[in-house]
Amino acid sequence: MKFVGPFQMKQFTVEHDLCAMRVNTDGCLLGALAGEDEEFNNVQHILDIGTGSGVIALQMAQRFEEAFIDAVEIHGPSAKQASKNFISSPWSNRMICYHEPLQEFESGSGYDIIISNPPYFENGPTKSDNGVANARHALTLDFNSLIEHTSRLLKDSGSFWCILPAERAENMIDAALEENLYPSQIYYIKPQKNREANRLILKFTKEKKEETDKKELVLYDSPQQYTDAAKGLLAPFYKSL
Repeated sequence: MKFVGPFQMKQFTVEHDLCAMRVNTDGCLLGALAGEDEEFNNVQHILDIGTGSGVIALQMAQRFEEAFIDAVEIHGPSAKQASKNFISSPWSNRMICYHEPLQEFESGSGYDIIISNPPYFENGPTKSDNGVANARHALTLDFNSLIEHTSRLLKDSGSFWCILPAERAENMIDAALEENLYPSQIYYIKPQKNREANRLILKFTKEKKEETDKKELVLYDSPQQYTDAAKGLLAPFYKSL
């Protein structure tokens, strides 16, 4: 087995060698953008669904200095490693990871922000490691179930943020509308300026807006060279920027 070293951020370290899903750009973009339009001192409770290594939750803890962050993870080794990463971080006193299915998770209070980098391949071949398969395929948490329980846990004034491949976004929007969650903002993530968006970051709220805000983010000027906009988002976290 190839050794996977820790991912060193500016303010924290992420061990992810035991996780079903490793640290990746999708998750880090979500962690940098989710809740961007919130008054930071108004955000008290955040939930990360399917936290994996915990990197997105850690980004939120860095950004929202007064918020308590809960995380839910069904994959045992990932939950254990996320807990270790939380304990090792500067924000250990306000972070906790629960090893249980979202369907069984209960909270004493609603959440101001819920975030998720969810499973997105509902069909297709699975891998021999069930943890990886569950993380990459919607085997234990399909979009309808994710939205149902997100709506249950979200405050009336709260927002749900997720990142998905562009071709899966309509499925998520359809599931959300059935639970009276409405797309209020969409980020179209393009790998390069002349390419189509291959990822979407979606923000849902319980309050329906007249029009969905639409924004665009181009990731690379050239291979391995971030645009200024992408650098601005990731620089507070990436040690290399």
